[in-house]
Amino acid sequence: MTMNRYPDWPHRLQKTLQAAREAAFSWGELDCCLLAADCCVAVCGVDPAERYRGRYTTERGAKRVLANTHGSLEAAWDACFERIPVRLAQRGDVVLFDAPLGRCIGVVWAGGIWCMTDDGAAPSRAEPYLAWRVEHE
Repeated sequence: MTMNRYPDWPHRLQKTLQAAREAAFSWGELDCCLLAADCCVAVCGVDPAERYRGRYTTERGAKRVLANTHGSLEAAWDACFERIPVRLAQRGDVVLFDAPLGRCIGVVWAGGIWCMTDDGAAPSRAEPYLAWRVEHE
């Protein structure tokens, strides 16, 4: 099975993260999972959040939709991408880590893990414990 990314995925991913740097965190519009999903679309055209978009506007709503759709963050990302050992995660891959307010999804880029903060996308020094290779068939 051959897996692929767009030929210009680094440029697409950089543009997606740059736009998110200038946007505020918003449940259901631009939160950690939706940022990571937007990055996946930029890298390979797969939208892991397709079944979630427009279905919640609060943290509570996000948790409800997640529980009813996939059951867990892990299952939601497993449905789209192959899980890989964290040590093999590279630029453009998605990782799961613990953040001060709970579990968070981020994207490996430019020597860090990019995720949403209240002030926009920014790198984090988080220690991920799960990772997915972002590619499509």
